[in-house]
Amino acid sequence: TIDMILSMSSVQSGNYKATFEKFDLVADLKKMVNEFKSLSDDKGLNLKFTYPKQELFITADRYTVNQIFQNLINNAIKYTLKGYVEVYLKNIGDDKIKVEIRDSGIGMSQEYLQKMFMPFSQEDVGYKREFEGNGLGLALVKKYIELNLAEISVESEKNIGSVFSVIFDCNANFVEIQSKENHTNKYH
Repeated sequence: TIDMILSMSSVQSGNYKATFEKFDLVADLKKMVNEFKSLSDDKGLNLKFTYPKQELFITADRYTVNQIFQNLINNAIKYTLKGYVEVYLKNIGDDKIKVEIRDSGIGMSQEYLQKMFMPFSQEDVGYKREFEGNGLGLALVKKYIELNLAEISVESEKNIGSVFSVIFDCNANFVEIQSKENHTNKYH
């Protein structure tokens, strides 16, 4: 929890120094899915990774991109009691790459979808809370998405599952961001 609060504070205050580099998203996600395999196996879930045969390069801050997907995959496994979690990666044209984290989990209500990226928000609150967590993960994901000039959207239905979609623009102009950071020491 403390690490997440510090990370949130660092990003919000503009003190996080992003390092934008070109890397193969397929390779990073493949490694990550393998790391989550034992966790999904312990729960009896089918963890799948679907991706094109070619490499898919993006230019982004590798650390925060990995944090985005560690959080989303971990949440998908945590909130899925039976069935599957799938990481689906594809090139959608216009130099854009889309990653979907799909699950057959508990899903979310339409009301909660409106506030899910707010810090400390959780749908299940109170003494009988079923799932551990501090409500900071998705707020941090949202900040990291903005930092990488990406987009995130969510579709979810109670007791059916959720799909988190992240779209990276391979033509994102990070030079502009870096020069703004150098002058104002703040990310906008």
